[in-house]
Amino acid sequence: MSKYRINVRFDTDDPKQAEAVKFLQSLEHSRNTFIVSTVLDAISGKSAHNNITLENIRKVIREELQEVSLVAAPPVFQSAKTELTEEEQAENEKSVLDDLEMFG
Repeated sequence: MSKYRINVRFDTDDPKQAEAVKFLQSLEHSRNTFIVSTVLDAISGKSAHNNITLENIRKVIREELQEVSLVAAPPVFQSAKTELTEEEQAENEKSVLDDLEMFG
């Protein structure tokens, strides 16, 4: 069985590369298995970076909305106060009389 070997170096001063190092170090399974699987997914177009586009998101939303029935909530009405208290009635009458005096 022949083996292909590749060396990869990461610059931990670069935040993205440092994040990649941290992730690879946290893997509970083989790093080799993860890298091979990730490369194959990228090649076949299954990687999240290659597969998720704005158009794909719109398509999924359209498909899901076709299954949904949208109904508006009934309007909420509040009863209006139609009767005035004696004090309010007196203020109203005074206001009307004051307005009429300007014509007199």
